[in-house]
Amino acid sequence: MPSECDAPSASEAGLASLEGFTFKEVLNSDITRKSIFVLLEKDGKNAILICDKQPFAENPLEAEKWIKGSKMNLLVKNDIYGNYEQEIPAKLNGVKSTLIYPATEKHVLKYRAQDRYLIAETGVDYETITLPHILESNLSVQWVYNCLDHKSEQDRLIFEDPDEHNGFQLYPDLKWNGETMENLYCQALVRRRGIKSVRDLTADDIPLLENVLEKSKKAIRERYGVNPAQIKAYFHYQPSFYHLHMHLVKVGYDAPGGSMYSIPVEVAIGNLRIAGDYYKRATLPFMGKALDPLCQKFKAAGKIDF
Repeated sequence: MPSECDAPSASEAGLASLEGFTFKEVLNSDITRKSIFVLLEKDGKNAILICDKQPFAENPLEAEKWIKGSKMNLLVKNDIYGNYEQEIPAKLNGVKSTLIYPATEKHVLKYRAQDRYLIAETGVDYETITLPHILESNLSVQWVYNCLDHKSEQDRLIFEDPDEHNGFQLYPDLKWNGETMENLYCQALVRRRGIKSVRDLTADDIPLLENVLEKSKKAIRERYGVNPAQIKAYFHYQPSFYHLHMHLVKVGYDAPGGSMYSIPVEVAIGNLRIAGDYYKRATLPFMGKALDPLCQKFKAAGKIDF
């Protein structure tokens, strides 16, 4: 499920190789997460390849496989300390990849390295700057509707509550390989259309949030055996696409965007209990990229200077 962009990723038919794609440039990398974002081209159209090295599985059987199958190349030896380059069997050392093809200029801009700025968006800022930007940009969420209408990705569906008002669909996030529990990452898409982000939530939506939170944790426990108390659920702000969705990750996993601009679901529910229009009025900080059109609009409005 393409949680990282506002349009569908590569063909559902899938690829056996990257033959036919040519390298253009490295857009960005993240040494902390061991990720790289590469711009490719095929048939005159851009493509973005996102590669993430996966964490080690703590399962004893899996650990034994890569330990016994490793080749050790000595780098430095001093007394009892040995420093090696360890070659792990290829089938146990795969890289999780996402291919966006064809990629638009918006995608290229999204993944290109650029300066970031902290923007404190007030409720008035949202109404006068952010909301008009969302409406003018006509950011597509058709891929979300394809999922909700059972036209795409149904083989990846973990759980569905079909209720049109408080229902949702739960999927494994594309950044997760679906196997390593240490970095479990799922995403719930609410069925109700028209809720773009937490900004649209009111006290009337508390039953929706509670339903998604409770049933998602239960479904994750039944499918993957993870205790609900080990699941952290939150919303991003700004979200990567404007259809309300909930992120669910295992506690201890520092998922992308999981701390700087995230709102825990339990906190959101509590805020709405205190004030039904809390998110209409609250100041919500978010990270803006220098070349992003929304960031540029905040600059033009004198809300940020760079």
